[in-house]
Amino acid sequence: MRMKKKTQPPVPEQRFVLGFQILSQWLHLKQDGKTLIPFFEDNFIENIAIYGMGVLGERFYQELQGSGIKICYAIDRFAASKNKPGFQIYSLDEAHWPEVDAIVVTPVQDYWGIVELLEKKTDAVILSLYDIVDYCMAGE
Repeated sequence: MRMKKKTQPPVPEQRFVLGFQILSQWLHLKQDGKTLIPFFEDNFIENIAIYGMGVLGERFYQELQGSGIKICYAIDRFAASKNKPGFQIYSLDEAHWPEVDAIVVTPVQDYWGIVELLEKKTDAVILSLYDIVDYCMAGE
């Protein structure tokens, strides 16, 4: 992996600041005609899962559509209430998920807690959307 993880646990009053920072930087990339795809290409990641299908997860899913990066499935605490025809969304409680190169965590404010949960269930690389956006910003 060519990137260093920068995501740090947020202090409670800053929980949503990270989400705002991601959206701001991501919008900057989009306005410059850039995407998040170079991160995956540079790190030889082809098959991913998305953890968290909230606002950032949905935007990330759309960003990668037609890119050559295969989104194999998603994992979400509220999988039962999420419905995306033709796309599998697993619960965190499911016993087994298909193998992927990486799982991208989109609720970055809870990244380290989610990492703890995911590491018990998978050997896949676990990435933060924050770090992916940061990597692409640095490559400008």
